[in-house]
Amino acid sequence: MSDTVKAAGAQTRRKQLISPAQRGVGLALLIVGLLIMLVGLFGYLAGDWQIGPFAEMTDQVFIAREVANNTGTKVTGAFDMDGEESGVHVFYAALSGADSSVISAEDFETGETKKALKGGSLQFPATKERMTLVIAEESPVALDNGLTVSRSVKFPGAGSSKYRSLKMTVEGACELRLYALSSLPSHERRVVLCNSLNGQEVDSAMVPAFESARPVAATTLSVPAAGTYYVSVKGDIPIAPVSAIMNYAVMILLLGLVLALNGVMLRVQRWERMKDLFFVEPALLLFLLFVYYPVIDLIRISFTNMSVLTTGKQEFVGFANFDWMFNGAGKRYFWESLKITGVYMFWEVTITLVGGMLLALLFNRMTRAFNAMRAVVFMPKYIAVSTSAVVFQWILYSTIATGIGQSEGILNYALSLFGIQGPHWLIDADTALSGVLILTGWRVVGYAMMIYLSAMKGISQDYYEAAAIDGADGVQRFRFITVPLLAPTTLFLFVTTFIASMKVFQSVDVMTGGGPGTSTNVMVQWIYNLTFKDFHTARGAAVSLVFFIILLVCTAATMRFSNRNVSYDA
Repeated sequence: MSDTVKAAGAQTRRKQLISPAQRGVGLALLIVGLLIMLVGLFGYLAGDWQIGPFAEMTDQVFIAREVANNTGTKVTGAFDMDGEESGVHVFYAALSGADSSVISAEDFETGETKKALKGGSLQFPATKERMTLVIAEESPVALDNGLTVSRSVKFPGAGSSKYRSLKMTVEGACELRLYALSSLPSHERRVVLCNSLNGQEVDSAMVPAFESARPVAATTLSVPAAGTYYVSVKGDIPIAPVSAIMNYAVMILLLGLVLALNGVMLRVQRWERMKDLFFVEPALLLFLLFVYYPVIDLIRISFTNMSVLTTGKQEFVGFANFDWMFNGAGKRYFWESLKITGVYMFWEVTITLVGGMLLALLFNRMTRAFNAMRAVVFMPKYIAVSTSAVVFQWILYSTIATGIGQSEGILNYALSLFGIQGPHWLIDADTALSGVLILTGWRVVGYAMMIYLSAMKGISQDYYEAAAIDGADGVQRFRFITVPLLAPTTLFLFVTTFIASMKVFQSVDVMTGGGPGTSTNVMVQWIYNLTFKDFHTARGAAVSLVFFIILLVCTAATMRFSNRNVSYDA
């Protein structure tokens, strides 16, 4: 019987063990999961990536969010896919009742202005970001109150905005007569009267399309009581749910993915074997959410103008951030920071490998005294980096710790007792990196010593006995037996130390902050400064992405070299 036939028979028997009810549940989960995934994908593409087909919709959502943030209210309003063109042209408005006011577009100059256009209790408000737009009509428009106007104030499309609307402050109940037409041919638009305090809708009415018979009739809205109100255009789809989908798109997408995966597995696996999948799923979900998604989002941010100071829509700027880094003002800082990181990496790797191996040879004796000494040397690894950095600021010369008026740290004071003038460790550009490396060496050699010691204990004594019989001395035994057999351990320490040293941040940030000048401005410190001090989040993301690729290439090259040159046979 061929392997294909055997496999088909096994698959048939497996399907027979799956009940129809389980298959039905699997199909339902698969369908629901795919639908949820589509909703999440829509939110992700619309909100984060701002894909072209959703541009008009996302613009309105971001405007509504900005307005809500500025006014301290929730995201409200509604939109439709016609976007900015779904607004209205307001020619004339009149309040009657407790307040009598009139405002006419004929009284204003055409063009955009950030000044409020006022007429008694009525006004078209504006800000620097949301300017009022007065436009000239192609032909005069007749109103049913006997007036003919040639100008109008343009409301934007859907969404809820106090700053691109008609605003009024009244002392009691009254009626607003609004002479307006829809911006879209053959499409009526709904206008809403909202309470300015909480955004609650008070009244609404339909505004006729431009092809409607002339003269234009008034659209009437009732103002119920004293207060401040505004009129804006209302679309057909609520903004708040779409905004929520855009905010939580990734979580929705992952939820749909999990449901769809479970649906597929329920249709092909017996229930007893589903337990394994259920135990793995939480870890897989967390891994996707906190490892892979940040990397994907980092790529997206690097192509935008995102800043921690701005909220709302991010504009995609293409390769502008990378051009700044390789050809613009950031070029010098990038190569300088990469060089400093490379120097730091070289010395940390050297200190770790050489210092760790020498200490391992020194403490390779199983006595109580040496056990205690090994514990003392290894202990710094357990102390938090930030705590150690603060202590070393006092030990070394640092104005942060000793004060600007003092001229020495504890180490320099000890050296002065022997007539030695110590350097200004952390405030001199020539020695600042050395000061950070002193802390690094103190922390890492004990860990490397313990790793080498454990590897040395695994080397068979037969090798050393045979070498001794052949007349090899201690140096030769170390060179030709210990070092080659420790190659896998050395590779492990090299790779882990290389990655850790390239990502060094805490000690530099606490001790020098990248200074003095840029003498200790390692890559991660520069990324931090770009993002949280200079507020160029997108540039920081671009540098992070390039740095990630450099680390990936270097690590892959190291592993490829090790597979060819390192022997794992003891």
